[in-house]
Amino acid sequence: MNSPLIEDPTHETDALGAVREALRAIDIRDAEVRALVDVFADDALAEAHHQMSVPADRRGPLTGVPIVVKDIYDVAGHPTGNGSAASPRTPAHSDSEAVRRARAAGAIVLAKATTHEYAWGVTTPPTRNPHDLTRVPGGSSGGTAAAIAAGMAVSGLGTDTGGSIRIPAALCGVAGIKPTFGLVSRRGVSGLSWSLDHTGPLGRSVGDVAALLQAIAGYDPADPYSVPGPPAVYDAEFDRGVAGLRIGLSQNYFGDRLTDDVASAFEATVAALEAAGATIVSVDLSGLAACPDILAGLSPVETVAWHGSQTDIDTTAYGPDVAAALTLGNATSGVDYARALHAKHVLTRDVVGLFDDLDVLVSPTVAMTAPPCGLDRVDLGGTDVPVLEGLNALTIPANVTGIPALSVPCGTDRAGLPVGFQIMGRPWAEATVLGVGATVETLMAHTRPSTTTTV
Repeated sequence: MNSPLIEDPTHETDALGAVREALRAIDIRDAEVRALVDVFADDALAEAHHQMSVPADRRGPLTGVPIVVKDIYDVAGHPTGNGSAASPRTPAHSDSEAVRRARAAGAIVLAKATTHEYAWGVTTPPTRNPHDLTRVPGGSSGGTAAAIAAGMAVSGLGTDTGGSIRIPAALCGVAGIKPTFGLVSRRGVSGLSWSLDHTGPLGRSVGDVAALLQAIAGYDPADPYSVPGPPAVYDAEFDRGVAGLRIGLSQNYFGDRLTDDVASAFEATVAALEAAGATIVSVDLSGLAACPDILAGLSPVETVAWHGSQTDIDTTAYGPDVAAALTLGNATSGVDYARALHAKHVLTRDVVGLFDDLDVLVSPTVAMTAPPCGLDRVDLGGTDVPVLEGLNALTIPANVTGIPALSVPCGTDRAGLPVGFQIMGRPWAEATVLGVGATVETLMAHTRPSTTTTV
């Protein structure tokens, strides 16, 4: 990726300076973090040079902001690799709709970021966690989160089917939101599960996430899963605080399987919100225990359907995770799929109904901090489970119900690894969710993890 246009550091604050700074970070960090699969240095610098000549009154809200894009999004002129040897290497003819909208707002696409193969997984090999290179970054949008945490980008695009934006955001100590189902177009993005897939942004801060979401959100008539929603200004509640808000939390499902360090950081954050004027409301969410079975009944079947509709995948080259998912999907009956779909609709009704009495619902994002690389199983509340189940246990409900869910850093464990705080809201309430997230960011700023790497 070396380019003759990259100069020595001068710390400029314009578009060209921002891109140069990000590219320097890539040169310094990515050999060890391994978050990126294709870096577009010359194209990014050329775009930054162009933006420098654009009059201020014609610049977009994201002008000069360097972003990375998970490698299941189409980026014109570059293959969509999907983290897989099975994926064709034919360059995409056009940008995915979210990338197109981000560019239209002025964002500069620096690179494609790694993904767990076809987004089926939560560890994203070979990417490493910037806070500790022996740990996973989470997934499947692990490359996007790791790149942001390592200073290689301001923000970026990920996808989330069972937690794949929020899990890496939590484990890498950045912010990330899974928007309301259908709010952001999925056109030009490889599929995993049609009824559960969401596209959305990650960023260094809640403000960066809100700014990118503002650019990419909105109805796309060419996406059959896009849903017309009310117009919104996503940073409208940043200065509101939490005084008078009713914040729900549930010990069952969300609070009964946490490591001690995650529980401690979560409890401290809830206490800070209460001290800031929020009313904490205990709720019973025992019905969420059905969520893993609902996801297991839907996602593998829909994965089989999506992969079966692709004509240019080398099906002999799948890795073990995707191969196992396809085997499970082929073994699931139509009756079982229909039962899971019915259960999804019932649970969605029940969870959305909670917000008649709540403004937001909160939980830890992940029940543990980043586990070591190479583990197939982890401990979840005293039970030995597959790593996928261990890391997505608390994020699945927002996918099943389609509600917006944000992860924001709220502290660290005793080893200095980040802990994520999850904020969920009623459909289309992204402004409220992000507003609470901005307050958490302020209240817990003293606990924000450093980006010092340990080996």
